[in-house]
Amino acid sequence: MTKPIVSNESIVAYNKRLQSMIQHKFTKKGDELFITTLIAETEQVDNLHVKTKIGEFEIENDEPETLGGSNAAPTPMQMLLATIANCLEITALLYFSFLKVNVDSIKVRVEATFDKRCVLPDKEAPLPGFYDINYVWYIESKEKLRRIENVLEKVEKFCPVKGTLTRNHDFKQKIVLV
Repeated sequence: MTKPIVSNESIVAYNKRLQSMIQHKFTKKGDELFITTLIAETEQVDNLHVKTKIGEFEIENDEPETLGGSNAAPTPMQMLLATIANCLEITALLYFSFLKVNVDSIKVRVEATFDKRCVLPDKEAPLPGFYDINYVWYIESKEKLRRIENVLEKVEKFCPVKGTLTRNHDFKQKIVLV
């Protein structure tokens, strides 16, 4: 028997939350329990080095020295790519565990193209952001490929970061001069 890839405590906690979601669905109580507003606040550390507080955590970003930064932390685009990879990985770990598909290890490699010429004042300049986000799963398992594919289809569908990136958004801005 292989060692579980996710702790039993994690499985119990997620299953408990799922049962509560099933019970409360889209009621007012469900809204109270399952709709969360996250807030990230950022401030300059030095030059292009910034620090963001999100919940009880601090995350830092910087730019490379070749662009005037100090290379003290990943760039925001590197962090975004890491966030995509992390969310895919966590979602996969949970779904393989929930569906009792035996795997020994899971890794994901995410690669994206980023054309920095988006800042050019030219009608041919590309839109800012990533293009062609590709990922490769490295899964150690004796399970049949089709069973692995079935789980990864669920991961594709329910990964919150991937869902966020594929949805259309309205960005609203407010300016407060202090």
